[in-house]
Amino acid sequence: MPVIKWIETAKGVRMNIVQFGINAPVEMALESPQGTVVQGRYGDRVMFHLADGRVMYVPPIVATRIEANGISPGERFELCKTRIANGGARTIEWRVRRLGPEETADAEGETQLESDLRASTEIALVKKRESANRNGNGHASEPPSNSAPTTKLEDALKTAISAAYNAEKYGADLGYVVRFDSDAIKSMAITVLINMNAEGRR
Repeated sequence: MPVIKWIETAKGVRMNIVQFGINAPVEMALESPQGTVVQGRYGDRVMFHLADGRVMYVPPIVATRIEANGISPGERFELCKTRIANGGARTIEWRVRRLGPEETADAEGETQLESDLRASTEIALVKKRESANRNGNGHASEPPSNSAPTTKLEDALKTAISAAYNAEKYGADLGYVVRFDSDAIKSMAITVLINMNAEGRR
């Protein structure tokens, strides 16, 4: 694996470098399985060129795990920087996960997991309308209006989806491409729902 010295980019030059947030999986594909070791002030990093034109810098252990998983050029996989509680200390663990065909994005940019999440939300809305359609005697009443109040879960999901969309758009405008998958959106929705319930108890 070739080794180069760290070179600072000139001011004003924008590089499309992948930014890894904590517990935010990033989907990607390698342009080449061969990484380049970059010597920096905080230790060595391995630079990979990705199939979509981005560049990522990761610790050598990540390069080892990518190789151990047999990730080939063009193959979609997920890389996640995770914070792990280890007794009283917290450590960072990098997780590499190969993506099956059903988990890769379709032509419209929607993954199977995102499609399942959307379908689950639609089913919940249908059940809610059916329940609202029944009066105290169990007979159907007039169809509810579209102004029926939404559930906290629906609000939390919409908030998480909106936040993920805006964050991705903002990152793209700055040249930092980040993609939130359905698991990340579900985690955000759960956090929003917990906060909503906590505020309701105050």
